[in-house]
Amino acid sequence: MDHEDELDRMRARKKRSDNGRMREKPIQHTPERKSQAQEPIQASHGDRTYYSAGDGRNPRARYSGQQTSANHKKKKRHHKKHKIVVKLVIIAALLIAGIFLFKQRTHQKGYWTIAVFGVDSRDGNLDKGALSDVEMLCNINKETGEIKLLSVYRDTYLKINSKGTYHKINEAYFKGGHKQAMEALNENLDLNIDDYATFNWKSVADAINILGGIDLEITDSEFAYINGFITETVNSTGVGSHQLKHAGMNHLDGVQAVAYARLRLMDTDFNRTERQRKVVNLAMEKAKNADFATRKTLVATVFPQISTSVGMNDILAIAKGISKYHIGETGGFPFSRTTMKVGKMDCVIATTLESNVVQLHQFLYGQENYAPSSAVKKISASISKETGLTEPGKNTPTGGSSSGKKSKKQTEAAVETAPAQTEAVVETTEETKETVKETTVAETKEQESGKAPTNEDGSLIGPGAKVPDTKEETKKEETTKETKKPVSSEKATEEEVPTEPETNAGPGA
Repeated sequence: MDHEDELDRMRARKKRSDNGRMREKPIQHTPERKSQAQEPIQASHGDRTYYSAGDGRNPRARYSGQQTSANHKKKKRHHKKHKIVVKLVIIAALLIAGIFLFKQRTHQKGYWTIAVFGVDSRDGNLDKGALSDVEMLCNINKETGEIKLLSVYRDTYLKINSKGTYHKINEAYFKGGHKQAMEALNENLDLNIDDYATFNWKSVADAINILGGIDLEITDSEFAYINGFITETVNSTGVGSHQLKHAGMNHLDGVQAVAYARLRLMDTDFNRTERQRKVVNLAMEKAKNADFATRKTLVATVFPQISTSVGMNDILAIAKGISKYHIGETGGFPFSRTTMKVGKMDCVIATTLESNVVQLHQFLYGQENYAPSSAVKKISASISKETGLTEPGKNTPTGGSSSGKKSKKQTEAAVETAPAQTEAVVETTEETKETVKETTVAETKEQESGKAPTNEDGSLIGPGAKVPDTKEETKKEETTKETKKPVSSEKATEEEVPTEPETNAGPGA
């Protein structure tokens, strides 16, 4: 019995041994099994990756770490080339999209509206906290290339934020930069502005210097003030210049052109915006006649100094095809207006905002019988209730044609009788001009001892050049003006120097 049990145990061991040897033999795949084996099953564990045949047998391990074989290096190079190709395709797609968008803006029908802000920034700040002396709408007809310029008077009393605050429109830029300013213009004027551009006076001076200056006729009253502004502009921008020696036709450099665009004390802020549009028009003509190298230098110099949503590609494309573009009609908003105090502020009041918005859309977009939105009607009603001005008025002549002369429409409008209160404020009497001129000449002689330091050629020495103290003279002139005409729409700013002896001003001391 024990012997038989022992034999049974020996047979069982042999059977188990035979079965083990059979498992070690290679598996003979049928065609069907071979096709399955070509698709290995993959599983990971730790730093190893296991591969097995399609039926789950014959496992083998392979490290998933860095490989050094020639085949792997080849695959790596191929992968790298693939990534480069993908990046190039993406860049090409972006360029094509940019060209397409630019063509949409400039080579198709419709309009491209840009809000242009000029800020008096001494520290380079171009956003909120900066005072916007210039607020202008630049509207480009993409089909014809005509550019219409419309100055929005900075003292215009409008709604400046979503909270329902009413103030001078330039306060919107001071409080919230270009974003709030654009939102305020869109809401008050029923606009959908596409882009914005903000510049300071230095960028304008640099641009006009690169273009070789502009030719302008300076009136006697303008000449009485411009040299003081030249000195102040040199000191604030650091760009060299020299003072003018006579009225009449002058070739102005960048600083002198900026000084001309800032003049206001001899007349009104309305006239100042007209001078600003005249400078833009003359600079545009110089740019059209310049060679492409000059235009490229202009873009490369000015673009880093401005804040804008317009891309560099757009600007370069405009510079290249600038011959297509031309300044058409220019004007000021509100077209029908008066000035009055609202609280303690001297403001420009549209008479009425609703009727002025109708004219604005006709002026910019050729829309006849435009119907203002309910938002504009509500704002207009609020202003009318606060000011008591509820009836539309006659348009005030501004001389806002591109040549600086009155257009046919404006001449016809001038013949009509404008509201007495508007005309009295806007127009400066000849008697006032003569009084201011005589005062200026007398003060100029008294200031000869306080000349700004100059070089031998008469150019100003530079920032730090001595500017005579003219605060008392400014007060005298303002008093003289106030006795002859109603309160101006805006008080003189501290940075605007009203008079200066015939000496030169320039950067550098």
